[in-house]
Amino acid sequence: MPSRLFNRIPWATLRVRLTIWNTAVVLLVSLAALLAVRIGAKAALYREADAVLRGEVNEVAIALRDLYPNTDAVVGELRRKAAGHEERGWFTQLLKDNGETIWKSDSCPEEVATWLVDREKLENLVQVRGYRFARRRITDPVDEPFHVRIGMATAYLDDDINTLARLLLPVAVGLSLLTPLVGYWLALRATKPVAEILRTAEQLKPTRLGDRLEVQGTQDELDRLSLTINRLLDQVAGYVERQQQFVADAAHELRGPLAAMQSSLEVAVSQNRTADDYRETLADVLEEARHLSKLSNDLLLLAETGDGTRDRPRGRVDLTAIARQTIAMFGGVAEERSVGLILEAPTTAVQLPGDASQLRQVCGNLLDNAIRFTPNGGKVTMAVVPDDDGTHAVMTVTDTGCGITPEHLGRVFDRFYKADASRTHSDAARSGGLGLAICRSIVERHGGTIAVASTPSRGTTFTLRLPTVAS
Repeated sequence: MPSRLFNRIPWATLRVRLTIWNTAVVLLVSLAALLAVRIGAKAALYREADAVLRGEVNEVAIALRDLYPNTDAVVGELRRKAAGHEERGWFTQLLKDNGETIWKSDSCPEEVATWLVDREKLENLVQVRGYRFARRRITDPVDEPFHVRIGMATAYLDDDINTLARLLLPVAVGLSLLTPLVGYWLALRATKPVAEILRTAEQLKPTRLGDRLEVQGTQDELDRLSLTINRLLDQVAGYVERQQQFVADAAHELRGPLAAMQSSLEVAVSQNRTADDYRETLADVLEEARHLSKLSNDLLLLAETGDGTRDRPRGRVDLTAIARQTIAMFGGVAEERSVGLILEAPTTAVQLPGDASQLRQVCGNLLDNAIRFTPNGGKVTMAVVPDDDGTHAVMTVTDTGCGITPEHLGRVFDRFYKADASRTHSDAARSGGLGLAICRSIVERHGGTIAVASTPSRGTTFTLRLPTVAS
């Protein structure tokens, strides 16, 4: 529904928005460029005109010094200059120091002719409405100072500027027309990988978790996005596969005890039996119920510790004390099996952040496994030591049992996994295969690691590394 809604709204697509933004930016830049060209051209033309006017005034000043006191000759020079540039609207004017006009050209506008003389400055440039003139005060070698003005109408300069603007206008119009088309084409090419990502994402289903986004190999942000989404899809697919396998394994483990209970009860009710027969049947059913209860509790604990949404435990526990309690709890079982239990731990406390009950569960599972797979006369050693840098505590559980073959060693922490027959006892076979999976989940929730090393026929060692409390 959302995808169809977006498809009906053209401006909701990324390529249209990119086109609009690109067009707006290009038009603004073009307008700014045209304005800058106009301003720059105007400044250049006026600067060139000012230089020419200053040069002409300087020539008249030199002529005035050379021709004085022949004022008529000076006027003739001014008349010649005005006539030579008449087509461009040039004008000249000669004034006394008091502002009285000695002579002016016919083209000299009245607003310029009546402009007050500036006696303070030697020369200056003046803009009077649509006219611009250069003025110079000449004091040597004449007895009375003169002022010479040579100017021009700025309409000619403005016409040149307007002509340039008219020449650039078609370019601006062409950019205005081409920019949206080119921008849309570029946006279409740029967003094509995004469209592919959307198309692939819309086709994803739980039954098609093998689909992946195509990576173009351009090493740009879209390629990185595709790789990131592909990694996420890999994780989702792996999670779904593990959950499906977990459900299947759990159903398989639950089906055996339920089938045994059903079979026992069906046999019991099929005909009349003695009280002892019923009592024996109920005992078998009770045993299966206990097994189901333990399996259910293990599943709940595994779900609680492995959901990835809970924070690390914040309590403070003593790992040495937990190890002593666990050794004491399994002392009777070890004695019954003629297995020696040894604890190697410091006399001082090894403090670490954690949940005491969960860590006791880990120690209990490891000791239980070690004792069950160690033959009579063997020994099991639990050791707790801080590591060299003091940031972690290391616990090892070592047995002298039958060991684990290399082909099974890498899967001992998998859910419902049971090793080969060399490690399968009658009671071990009913453990459910969740003990070590629970251990790994709890240890990882505490920010630690668990590893296993084993030599067939010589024994197995589990090693835990858990972060300690910062001092």
